[in-house]
Amino acid sequence: MQPSGAGVSTAVSGQEEQVARLRAGLEMLRIDASDVQRRHLTSFIAMLVKWNSVFNLTAVRDAADMLAVHVLDALSIVGLVEQYARNTVLDVGSGAGIPAIPLAIIRPDLAIHSVDAVAKKIGFQLQVRAALPLTNLHPRHARIESLKLPDEPSVIVSRAFSAIPNMLDAVDHLSGRQTTVIAMKGQEPANELAALPSGWVVDRVVRLEVPFLGALRCAVVLKQTS
Repeated sequence: MQPSGAGVSTAVSGQEEQVARLRAGLEMLRIDASDVQRRHLTSFIAMLVKWNSVFNLTAVRDAADMLAVHVLDALSIVGLVEQYARNTVLDVGSGAGIPAIPLAIIRPDLAIHSVDAVAKKIGFQLQVRAALPLTNLHPRHARIESLKLPDEPSVIVSRAFSAIPNMLDAVDHLSGRQTTVIAMKGQEPANELAALPSGWVVDRVVRLEVPFLGALRCAVVLKQTS
């Protein structure tokens, strides 16, 4: 028979390990997060686990896997976002709020807009926004093609939304010469980059090192020429 309280002890041990891995991952990414920000990130994972059991928000089920696959992967572009973001960041095809929610936690000074066409995913994001709270996060239930924003975003980010040419066509009405698009990918998508719409160019491709992930990741930085 399992000793009384062993289940609680195991849960606490698992939470402590998760916090330690988060702290180590943030250090590897050179992100200086406060205690509050780290708590918000772990709370986001806990909420994602809970909601995922009912609404199937992501194929990743385990909290430890979510830390690497979702949170640390999202935060691997913080340095790039900081280089280009002046005010508004837009996450297209945001799903369960990735990378929007981790970015909003780490950069509370930026207005982070997220858009997704699936109502339950935006419903989850609104719950996270209220629970943490994240006043700089602005989830929107809409198709990206019909989205309107009060200001032109300085950065548009995309993670597993669609092929780059299709994504650029979808955000063309929202972007301008001062907008930078950051497309998060696995290995460098040579075929996609060979089929860019007219008026778009690749500024650079940056290899991303995601702690504990063990998979190829890169960010394609794109700009408009006209």
